[in-house]
Order: sequence, then structure tokens, then C-alpha cells
Amino acid sequence: MDSPLPRVAIAVPSGDMVHADFAMAYAQLCMASAGLPLQLITVKSSIVAQARNNGVEHARDFKADFIFFLDSDMLFPPTALFRLLLHGKDIVGATYTKRVAPFEILGTKLAEQPAVLSGDLLEMQRIPTGCLLIKMAVFDKLSKPYFRFETDSHGAIIGEDYVFCDRAREAGFQIWCDAVMSREIGHIGQSVHRLPEAAPNGTAPS
Repeated sequence: MDSPLPRVAIAVPSGDMVHADFAMAYAQLCMASAGLPLQLITVKSSIVAQARNNGVEHARDFKADFIFFLDSDMLFPPTALFRLLLHGKDIVGATYTKRVAPFEILGTKLAEQPAVLSGDLLEMQRIPTGCLLIKMAVFDKLSKPYFRFETDSHGAIIGEDYVFCDRAREAGFQIWCDAVMSREIGHIGQSVHRLPEAAPNGTAPS
């Protein structure tokens, strides 16, 4: 007999609003994942770490096997959930750039990487949580709160996603990044557009 399909809770931390483009990508992903037992969780909070912790508790109530974090400013392929599940990892996701210049890539890969990747996966020291699949059993090895902010030796704040990665690795878990999917991820930013200055002769800009 085939094993039952995994139960997945999709948790979206947000404020009162989400981006329209995210909403469309989310709808397409849910349609593409309709064969799975899904629970959609909206976790609204001004403190993202608390929203993620609340998402884990809701996923437990659903008796989920996995929690899939999707941030409300992300774009992703409809097949993202299935593709991440197929890797069979405890913690696996995609990375992306910051929303502001110079648009640095988030996360840190492990220094000891093979010259040529076997498959799509790259082992990470840290990965952002905007598109991240976590097996619920991981949280059984961590103390609460699972997501928290900390400071480094210089007093700089370390985000809740990187703190989670550090603690998960200390607990013996590996963290993986789908390098192929990462090229299909978008991070929705904000920019201000203004009319150019009027021409010297007073004519309106074209």
C-alpha cells in the first residue's frame, strides 16, 4: 500500500495586507498542490518572529508533517511545494535577493561545497525563510520560542530566520537550498517613481 501523502500547513506571516502579485502566485501554488492535504494559515503580527511561532503552533493543531513558510512579498513557481517535498529533506527552501540595492543574495552557503553540485541542492549554513519547507519533527528538537531575534558580538541584530538556522544546525539538522528554484523566486520591493524635472523651456516632460 502506498504511504499517505504528507500533510502540509502553509503559513503566511503578514500584516493586514498582502501583495497582489503574491496573492496570485499563492493561488496558483494552491491549485497545483490540490492533491495534498493542505491547511492554509494566515499569521498576522507586526513581529515576524511571533508570527512564525504562531504558525508552528497552528501547524501542530493540524497535525501537519511539514510547515511551508511563504512570505507575503514573495513570488514563486506553482510547483514550488511539490518540488521541495520531493527532495526529502528536513529543511529545504530557496534563496533570493534583498529588496533594496545592492540586492545581495540572502543566506550563507557552507564553505565546504563540492566543485560540482549533485542535483539541485546546495547545503547552507543559513537560509531565509521566505520560501522554506520544514519538517515538523525539527521543532521537537528545539526549545521555544523557535524563532527569535538575537544580537551578535557587535550588538547587531540577527534576524529570526538566521537564528533558527543556527539553532537547527546545532541540533544536528542540515539545511538545503534548491539552487534551480532560487532562480525562479522573486522578492517584491518598493520604489518611488517621479516625473522628471521640467525641460528648461518650461515644456512638460514627454
